[in-house]
Amino acid sequence: MSALPYVGFIAAVAAVRGMAGGHSDETQAVLYFLSFPGSLLVTALLILPLGALSDTSGAGTANPYGSMLYLVGGAALNVLIVFAAVKAFSYLRIARRTD
Repeated sequence: MSALPYVGFIAAVAAVRGMAGGHSDETQAVLYFLSFPGSLLVTALLILPLGALSDTSGAGTANPYGSMLYLVGGAALNVLIVFAAVKAFSYLRIARRTD
């Protein structure tokens, strides 16, 4: 149940940053660090291909809430990665114990 505060914290700080009109600042760098590697995977596997398919670069329309997708999606993906790793280690530990 500790995953919800993590994702909620990232979402809340990103939303406050967007309301304040922040674009590229130290807060964004810290949020990217906290949501790494999920934010990188969301960017590489979702955002960049969708941008290429829609033929938009996004440079002309800077949206202060634009980074929320990277950050919150990355945080949620980090939760899924940790959950899968814990399940895999648990399964391997049980399988080794029964042999």
